Amino acid sequence: MKYLSLAVLALPLSSPLMAAPKSKPKALAQETLQFINDMEANLQIAIRIGDKYAFYDYIEKPTLAMADKWPAVGSKGYDDYVRCQFAVQDFRVYAQDQFKAKGMLPKNTPTTKEYLRNKRECQAALKA
Repeated sequence: MKYLSLAVLALPLSSPLMAAPKSKPKALAQETLQFINDMEANLQIAIRIGDKYAFYDYIEKPTLAMADKWPAVGSKGYDDYVRCQFAVQDFRVYAQDQFKAKGMLPKNTPTTKEYLRNKRECQAALKA
């Protein structure tokens, strides 16, 4: 039964990783925000399963791959969406902390606050 859950978890992750990297800043920011939203749902599944190897394969590795799509901070054209870059980096730390806390990480922790702030600012940048 545990392996069936892992297979279900892997399906939504396959499409973002196989997509070619976006070269346009806004497209990359949109892809990043969608990725984060999808990963938040997958994180809850990983927490319920409780397997650190599944967490690494289905949360940590894809998050690192998404973060690697971003150019260095300050790259021309990406400044307007830098909060999206920060949000995916912060999601990685947030996900690790949530996994360790078995999903009970308080909303008032610095990690949670920073992640949610950057996610909101990413959303605002995409609406502008």
